[in-house]
Amino acid sequence: MDLQSGFGRIAIRCIVDMALALLVPGLAQATTAVPAGKARFEFLTPSLVRMEYSPAGHFVDLPSAAIEKRNWPDVDVRKKVENGWLVARTAGLTLRYRLHSGAFTAGNLEVDWKIAGTAHRWHPGQVDDRNLGGLTYSLDNVSTKNLPADGRDLASPVHDIIPGIDVLLPRAQPGLLSRNGFGFIDDSRTPVWNARTQWIQPRPDGGQDWYLFTYGRDYPKVLREYAELCGPIPMIPRYVLGPMITDLNFEYFPGNPEVRTPAFQRYGERHLEEEVTRFRQNHIPLDVLVLDFAWHNYGWQGGYDWSPLIPHPDRLLAWMHAHGIKVSLNDHPGYANTEENILSPDDSHVPAVLEALGKPLPPRPSLDLDLSRDWQFATDPEDVGLREHWYAPGSGNLDWKPIRTDAPPAQQGYGDYAGIAWYRAKVRLPSHLPRHVYLYLSRQARDYRLYVDGREVAHSHVRWPRRLTYADITAYAKAGRRLEIAVRVEPNEYGRGYLAGLTAIRDVKPPPRIYLDLSDKRQAEVSMGHLHGPLLRQGAAFWWVDGGSGAADMPGLDPQLWTNRVFYDYTQKATGRRGFILSRYGGWGSERYPAYFTGDTYSEWPVLAYEVAYSVRGGNVLVPYISHDIGGFHGGKIDFDLYARWIEFGAFSPLLRLHSAHENPREGNLRMPWTYRERGLALVKKYFTLHTQLIPYTYTYTWIAHEKSLPILRPLYLQHPDIPEAYEHPHEYWFGDEMLVAPVLDASGDRTIWLPPGEWVGFFDGKHYHGGKSFTAHYAADQTPVFVRDGAIVPEQPADFAWSDAKPLDHLIVNVYGPGNGTFDLYEDDGISLAYQQHRYALTPMTYAAAGDGAHRIVIGPTRGAFAGQVQRRSYAVQIHGIHRPVSVSVDGQNIGDWNWDATDATAAIPVPVHAIRDRLVIEWRTDVRRPAGIRSAGRAPRRTRP
Repeated sequence: MDLQSGFGRIAIRCIVDMALALLVPGLAQATTAVPAGKARFEFLTPSLVRMEYSPAGHFVDLPSAAIEKRNWPDVDVRKKVENGWLVARTAGLTLRYRLHSGAFTAGNLEVDWKIAGTAHRWHPGQVDDRNLGGLTYSLDNVSTKNLPADGRDLASPVHDIIPGIDVLLPRAQPGLLSRNGFGFIDDSRTPVWNARTQWIQPRPDGGQDWYLFTYGRDYPKVLREYAELCGPIPMIPRYVLGPMITDLNFEYFPGNPEVRTPAFQRYGERHLEEEVTRFRQNHIPLDVLVLDFAWHNYGWQGGYDWSPLIPHPDRLLAWMHAHGIKVSLNDHPGYANTEENILSPDDSHVPAVLEALGKPLPPRPSLDLDLSRDWQFATDPEDVGLREHWYAPGSGNLDWKPIRTDAPPAQQGYGDYAGIAWYRAKVRLPSHLPRHVYLYLSRQARDYRLYVDGREVAHSHVRWPRRLTYADITAYAKAGRRLEIAVRVEPNEYGRGYLAGLTAIRDVKPPPRIYLDLSDKRQAEVSMGHLHGPLLRQGAAFWWVDGGSGAADMPGLDPQLWTNRVFYDYTQKATGRRGFILSRYGGWGSERYPAYFTGDTYSEWPVLAYEVAYSVRGGNVLVPYISHDIGGFHGGKIDFDLYARWIEFGAFSPLLRLHSAHENPREGNLRMPWTYRERGLALVKKYFTLHTQLIPYTYTYTWIAHEKSLPILRPLYLQHPDIPEAYEHPHEYWFGDEMLVAPVLDASGDRTIWLPPGEWVGFFDGKHYHGGKSFTAHYAADQTPVFVRDGAIVPEQPADFAWSDAKPLDHLIVNVYGPGNGTFDLYEDDGISLAYQQHRYALTPMTYAAAGDGAHRIVIGPTRGAFAGQVQRRSYAVQIHGIHRPVSVSVDGQNIGDWNWDATDATAAIPVPVHAIRDRLVIEWRTDVRRPAGIRSAGRAPRRTRP
């Protein structure tokens, strides 16, 4: 198995380029470098400079984990020495470095540039006080209490400590876009590629490796240069643009009696099939079912065996595929600040994995006494047990009650208690004992104190998510004698203070943690080849990489970036198709491994607002695919209005995925539309259908993201960098070049919207709006503010697609807005393969033009390019929104009469019969220019009739 294929090809290309540059001048690019002793300056473009300092004078010419491209076209650099300073000047900037002055500081290095007559200067350590923001590792645990207080949602969450792992969420590093006109990347500590081992290795300490982008207000330019430096956004599978749902958010332990209850028995294969069937029966489009960690055994302890909830995984996967559903699986490769088991010692893959790693199997116990039914329980709400010696044999006349540790306390009448608790057990030991005796206690509590025959005994300590602890009780164990065990349990922050799970006496210690370090080549290959590859081959579509901040351990390495890279590259290699993952953010280079899953937020209005601004800000670091838990993670059945607004935001985002902590046999799946009965079904049908219809539009922008390095959700200032107002509306965004979206973000339903200069048409109501100013309108819970620029073309697929590619796209809806002018090049390919890299795709140009005399024309085609499965003939429905009623309509010069006019939203519908895609198609219409235009600067709630 060759994990380094993608990254290795880059390194090999760099080596070949450098060799050619040395041996055959002119055949390869040679980056323009200006050496200065132990410093080196590489001018990658006239406005992008790399600045290296090495105490040993050794510079890096191979890629790093973040930086890919090392060989750039020649840049004209004029250099000289003035008063001990090196001065290097390009057409775009001037760099000054004081020679022989050591590592870079504010006193020995500066860069100047001028944009549109405005002078700019940068020096090391400069604070970018007008940076437009970047992304944090995740949004885990984000709630109203830790969000920035100003309501603009531009800063990072405040003192957000991620529960369980107890890690403070680091603040976001500055993004690439700044009103100061520069972007900065520090790659000094990032591991670099080793050409011999074909893997990364740590850098020597003490060096500096910096990149400075200088651009003024040309924000698209810095995004293009960044993508060239760190790698482009790849094409994603087309189906992930369809709606997704998640289920099975709970732990499954085969030995737990709860899993034998009727509720658990029902919540498996049949439940999942019924859930998908319900979507199909209600005509709600759906593409992906993401299975959380109850798909496998042992919960947080790690497993790759299907749980008994899914006894026939091949049959389930075949059923899902037959119904148009791709299945994704959750995986926990390692969280920071934990000793999480990556693989439970009881998983069937353990022998092969340990053999591949050269490690022995853990010893099996010869003594195994199950204590789960031997316990008695007493509550200690006043914490008097220690003072009154409850741990002593035969202590007091306490009200001890029987309790089992292999069944949930709630089922035994103890579910509401949240204070200190005591357990005790009297255990008769066998007549023959091995040399060592250990007590196993699995806990769900903060900590506990252990007593054996009245004496306190030390025990091991573990961090969440591990629960199994042990104590060496050999000194207290006598053959044939009785032991009296007492345990004082302290509740954790969630109010649980119980022993739950395994309690036993054995003669071996618990097996050591099985951990796979993905920064180690051999361990990464074992992880992918033995654990993940078989499930991909079985039919899983992609991995939800839930965590990863603790999955790789190498100095200077962002572990999440490398984890994402290992999963993404392996998925692509193993399947031969486009890679895709859901994972958290790994810093620079993350755009190469879509998509970014933001983690476990709270279901609150301010969190929804923050997610909108955060998604828009993702464009500042060129991360176009951000997947939130629509509806929030922490929150049961939320208010319908909040649910609706989250759905509406998701519908006008590339990725739409429902998920929460409430997907289990006890509650059901509370993010499903039927939670809200008919109202929820109608809402989700409307917006899932619309989201699916817009895929031809959105998929074209995935191509633009790949080809032109532009985000899909765009901050207003990306399009309008010189308008101050564009920086004041972080909760609005361009959705591509044609649409502007302003989600409703509070329960009032009111929204104040600023439209950029120009003429606009309401996406839902066909009304006209003057831009360059703000207005306020009210929107009912199932309506949302969306606007289309005058002259825009928005292609859609028909509304009857049960999933994104349920049938060939041989009928296309072409929406045209207003009387303006516009163009759109529809992108198509096979949606799944890597053939687009060999130019196997098609573009269909569409041009819309209006004349002052009321004449309008849209020209479609001819289509250029080809790919597997391409339709050769296609019919159209041309929908013209926000115009006066046409007085005549023609197709290819022939007048037609079978077109329709809807006066309620000023829309003309023109059916166009089947045409060859290689033909040029012309649709023309004429309106009465004497009629006044209906202009709105404030609006009632929008309305749109879907075709």
